[in-house]
Amino acid sequence: MKKIVSILLILALMLPVFAGCSEGGGTDEKESEQTAANPNAETEGGEEETEEETRYAASIPEGTSYTGSTFTVLTYPNDGSIWTDVDWSAEEITGEVLNDAVYKRTQKVEDLLDVEIATAYLTGRGDLSTIESSVLSGDHAYQLATVAMQNSFTIAMNGRVHELNDFAKQGTLDLDAPWWDPNILGELSIGNKNFCLTGDIGTMYKKSIGVIMFNKVLYESYQLGEKAGEALGTATASPYDLMSAGKWTMDQMVNLGTTVSKDLDGDGKMTQEDQYGLICFCNMLAIAMIGGEVVYFSKDADDMPYDTFMSERAVSVLEKLATLMYNADITYSWSRAGVGEDPAFTMYQSDKALFYYGELHAVATMRDMNSDFGIMPMPKYDEAQAGYHHCVNPDVAATYVIPKDNLDYEKTGYIMDALGAESKNELTPAYYDISLRGKVSRDQESAASLDVIIGSVRYDVGYLGGYGITAMLNTMADAYNTDLASQYARQTKVIQKNLDRMLTKFEALNP
Repeated sequence: MKKIVSILLILALMLPVFAGCSEGGGTDEKESEQTAANPNAETEGGEEETEEETRYAASIPEGTSYTGSTFTVLTYPNDGSIWTDVDWSAEEITGEVLNDAVYKRTQKVEDLLDVEIATAYLTGRGDLSTIESSVLSGDHAYQLATVAMQNSFTIAMNGRVHELNDFAKQGTLDLDAPWWDPNILGELSIGNKNFCLTGDIGTMYKKSIGVIMFNKVLYESYQLGEKAGEALGTATASPYDLMSAGKWTMDQMVNLGTTVSKDLDGDGKMTQEDQYGLICFCNMLAIAMIGGEVVYFSKDADDMPYDTFMSERAVSVLEKLATLMYNADITYSWSRAGVGEDPAFTMYQSDKALFYYGELHAVATMRDMNSDFGIMPMPKYDEAQAGYHHCVNPDVAATYVIPKDNLDYEKTGYIMDALGAESKNELTPAYYDISLRGKVSRDQESAASLDVIIGSVRYDVGYLGGYGITAMLNTMADAYNTDLASQYARQTKVIQKNLDRMLTKFEALNP
């Protein structure tokens, strides 16, 4: 009965699409073109002109069927927290955009391949024992699993998940398909081996990308447009103007952020009751370094990582940021204060800071904020830097791995690619275009900024792998420590030991 109702719902939802479909195409094409009316375009004769909308489909032979068998995805707990699973838990159409996109995505793949996609849950984001136990026992309980990005290194080194290039060669998984993120495959590989994926199949890693928000009320009331305009030679400018011109730099953020702090209650102390240039968490330092093109680990000709973190640029980035982050009269650090993020949210929603450093999940939290706000990329080091760069939070960003006891190479590849394609059609637009750009962001410029942010994620092994650099920077940020050279010197042996251990284990893996 559930299947019949689901099919009827999907057919009803797809009727408008069928009405605009061009002839041809099918499941043997990665991309099939469909048309959608564009009410703003007209032909010379006054007729409305249509523009093509790209639809994606995995290359699966017609008639492929798995006769109602089960494909189980092991994912984050569905516990209602900030990092609760949102990509697999939809059980029915509810009218909530993201839930309905997940439901439709899953049902389409189930109907396409006659497969039951089931969901199982980890005991927590850091839970590796569930996969470990399953693989060791050979119970074949899970065909696909999500793990936090940093944990993907551990579980790969332990030999509990497949090397993806080898898995693809033995089966049907298409790692070149447009629904997989090519950056993670190119940047997070070690010795040309890949063990985890991200892409359109999930939104949980996007939620962890670090960004900057700015309060438009404070920006206007302090006439900061005039200060920003100086960089462009104009009377006034917005942060978006700086971004578009390639001039949204650390110096500009410091220039604007040091202007608005104020002891609102007049008690002579800067507390949660007062106004700041910036609200942040300690990991802003590490993320801003990536934004400033500090490369933690580089890779040699054999695709093996080596430590390149300590540099003049790293020192300079820290010094620039310290001007803002290390001044308690200007910046409120909720990690340094030892409080949770909720008080920081409340402060920002109450117009108590110009800038807020947080992750994209924080943007959704601000949807009820009365004052308008904008969303900006992490600032560049300087104007000479070619582009903006971002990174995910390795402790929470969900990556996908294939448990080692899953030997069904054909079925798994087809199902993963079908899920990826339908996620690109349904899930990504729901998260990106509607939930973020439509529901939360307050202006068209934020939409353009989000394009920049999500399209410029870097996967630096040295930051994401947990070798000691990140912990060092977090401690330095909370301690207002600017002596990077001495702190790094103390950590060098630990960093190299962790790296050598990881390389030894990866080299021993087969294939």
